[in-house]
Amino acid sequence: MALPSIPALGARLRSATTTIIAIGVVGVAVILAAWINAQARATAERVSHSIEIRERSERFLGHMRDAETGQRGYLLTNNPGYLGPYTSGRAAALPELDALAQLVEGDAAQTERVAKARSEALSKLEELDTTIALAREGRLDTAVARVKDGGGFSVMDALRGTVQQLQLAENIRLVALNRGEERRRLLASIGIVVALAGLAFAAWQQLRTRQRRSTLLASSNAQLERVVSERTQQLENERLRIEALLRDVNHRVGNNLAMVSALLNVQSRQTREPAVRDALSQAQSRIQAIAAGQRRLRLDIETDEIDAQPYMEDLLAEIGKAAEGRPIEIVLEMDAIRLPGRDAVSFVVIVNELVTNAIKHAFPDNAPGRIVIRFSQHDEDGATTLLLTVEDNGVGLPVVEADTKGLGQTVITSLLRSMRATMTSEPLSPGSGRPGSRITLTFPERD
Repeated sequence: MALPSIPALGARLRSATTTIIAIGVVGVAVILAAWINAQARATAERVSHSIEIRERSERFLGHMRDAETGQRGYLLTNNPGYLGPYTSGRAAALPELDALAQLVEGDAAQTERVAKARSEALSKLEELDTTIALAREGRLDTAVARVKDGGGFSVMDALRGTVQQLQLAENIRLVALNRGEERRRLLASIGIVVALAGLAFAAWQQLRTRQRRSTLLASSNAQLERVVSERTQQLENERLRIEALLRDVNHRVGNNLAMVSALLNVQSRQTREPAVRDALSQAQSRIQAIAAGQRRLRLDIETDEIDAQPYMEDLLAEIGKAAEGRPIEIVLEMDAIRLPGRDAVSFVVIVNELVTNAIKHAFPDNAPGRIVIRFSQHDEDGATTLLLTVEDNGVGLPVVEADTKGLGQTVITSLLRSMRATMTSEPLSPGSGRPGSRITLTFPERD
């Protein structure tokens, strides 16, 4: 067998070099994507953990305030009705503190602060129990005198300071996590640029190799033509692999939405402007709903369809958090339906807007109520139609002028237009004191 000529050998070496560069760039991109995903997930978990610590500490302090308020009211009025907040606050304070202690396990400084808060809380509860017992025995003057000596106030002030130190430590941790994520994004962006530059260089090298090989093909035989064809096919396969990898990276970016939502929640708690807090809260709610849908969509990224029921259950679980503390029941009734992957996030946005709007407006003055979401499929004349119905037994639909539509209605109208869907609305129980509302959306089969 004849040995290859020097020019052919050089071309093969150059081709092998560019292939190694391309494979190396792809390997770096895979590692970078995995690192970004792992770090984003870890950061989101740490952010959620810090936020839970802040909320637990705030609820603990609130229970202590309730107990103190009930004690003061009882001593000032001798009215047993004020013992209700004292009893509930005292019963809930220590269990809340126990849960907080479990959350800060592994953090020596925070554990020490929780232990200090426990000591101060026990001291404060002892003072509350003693004064209330004196008042019940008819020694109201002695109980009031004990309160006025200042001991109870100083212990409560110390407890507030300890809780504030605990929350401040978590705020500092959240700021550090935010800065770390910003640095990580910068490094990831630089890595992506470098990877793209490497791919461009590899493509340029491949182009040069193909040009030189085209010159040799004029004087080569059929075997060399077959080699060039195989090489071209390999390059096409490499290109398809790189495109698939980039699409996967784009989907993984959706995981960062959960962290963005958490950071908006932190910012909302820190602002003092009601309008800003309301705007941040609405943005956080929408982003959280989309993030929940994005995480579920990512689990089934290899298919074009997803199971709708667990997808919607996750969404309604997120929405239900907005109704915590209110007597509103949210029910999901649906058939075994699979949604197109390309429309999944659109369904998330639509259901989130409709249910959230019902929670806000259908049940004023903390009235109880029920919201039912139904999904069903209908086959007519060989075409499948999807029906989405949102019902509530609230006060009914308000009359809204076209020029006063809110952002949520505008978003829904735009999405329905892009999906060629229609929407109708009507009272659920016409003529009754609470007519309620039924909103029906019809989605035709899409190619």
